[in-house]
Amino acid sequence: MQRFSFLILFLVPLAFVRAETPALLGKAVEQWLGERDNWAFTVLIREFDGGAVKEERSERYDPSKPGLERWQLLAVNGKPPTGQKRAEWQKRKTKKRKTPPKSLDDYLDFENARIIRSTDQAVCYHVPLRNNNSWLFPVDKVDLRITVSRSTFGIEDVVAGIDEPFRVALGLARVLDVDFDMQMNSAESRKTAGDPAAAKPDGTAKVVVNKLGERIEYAWSDFKRVTPHPENLSPMVSAKSVN
Repeated sequence: MQRFSFLILFLVPLAFVRAETPALLGKAVEQWLGERDNWAFTVLIREFDGGAVKEERSERYDPSKPGLERWQLLAVNGKPPTGQKRAEWQKRKTKKRKTPPKSLDDYLDFENARIIRSTDQAVCYHVPLRNNNSWLFPVDKVDLRITVSRSTFGIEDVVAGIDEPFRVALGLARVLDVDFDMQMNSAESRKTAGDPAAAKPDGTAKVVVNKLGERIEYAWSDFKRVTPHPENLSPMVSAKSVN
């Protein structure tokens, strides 16, 4: 299971939203993904051995910085990393992927999204994961909900969770917990939610995995909207900026 499976709404390439997608949801997703290169965040990774923390790392991703500077190792076990540790970490971080990243539409089944709550102000959709080889676990175990403002077409919050643990990656890993509850705008800023610069994500984003008998925890925080470095823009966004 890839580390950022439950942050794909921020990190995967700009997706084509199919015509069958509910109109309000489709417009909100296109509007939000147009800003996907603008988000910086911190991730805390805790690796366990026999119930005790073996290593704890704090990493920062910032697309406003170029090249290898996008990722920064902030701390290891609460202390500044040594030169050797930083070099080992950087080598793993910059390792080229064997396959190109997939689009959001490869993961989420937008056209089969259903309304689970609707008010005059917003609509909450349940968005299923696509049942294909992109996932190595039972997709029906994940409950993903996206709430969209009727007036601004802005995504107000995204919530994901699981009812019970499940195995992934041919049984080599087991997802124990998923807690993704991200509010895209605070209540006082909802009136300007249509303005991407006004978005101030807040909430919790955590995944707990047991891989080959060892527990690993991932927790994301400190989301911040930044101006992306030109070389970090996705191709479609770059093309729009030129036209």
